[in-house]
Amino acid sequence: MEQDILDYIEQIKRETDYFGKTKLVNFLIHQKHIKVKDLASALSMKPSYLCHIMRLNKLSEIIMDGYYSKLITMSHLFVLSLLKSQEDIMNVYEIVLREGLTVLHTEELVREKLHGVKPGGEYVEEIKIQNLKSKFKVDYGAETKIVQTRIKTKIIIEWKGPREARKKGVESFFRVIENRKEKDSG
Repeated sequence: MEQDILDYIEQIKRETDYFGKTKLVNFLIHQKHIKVKDLASALSMKPSYLCHIMRLNKLSEIIMDGYYSKLITMSHLFVLSLLKSQEDIMNVYEIVLREGLTVLHTEELVREKLHGVKPGGEYVEEIKIQNLKSKFKVDYGAETKIVQTRIKTKIIIEWKGPREARKKGVESFFRVIENRKEKDSG
């Protein structure tokens, strides 16, 4: 890397103010065309964390003042910066201040804004997941993986082996789904 870029990287490392870091990082990425992964590596941080820092750039001065006045924390800032519009950012910021929301409650409010998901509800019980995995293995010769997050649940079904055996398992599974659909609608 060129010496001036190395100087900026050292300046970022020394900078204690996150908004100062943000401006320097954005300058290197947008003006000097340094790749995020290369800059993250030079700063000894993960690219995802560097992206969190970059997102702080879209926060308004009012929100920065709230941070400097110790009304909200850096974690609040990272969560607020996930929102897409300035209007949403300001609305959530006002709620955080008015109701004294914790970071966890702020995350829930942001998740609701972004994904329309309210907190609460329960995950599928582990015993039910294990029973489903076992049934898929026995009935269809398939491995399953179930991932449950706060905003979605994903079921991954994977058939391994020769193409003909995989095809047979998939078709068998589809027949059951189609029969179930006909039964439910008829």
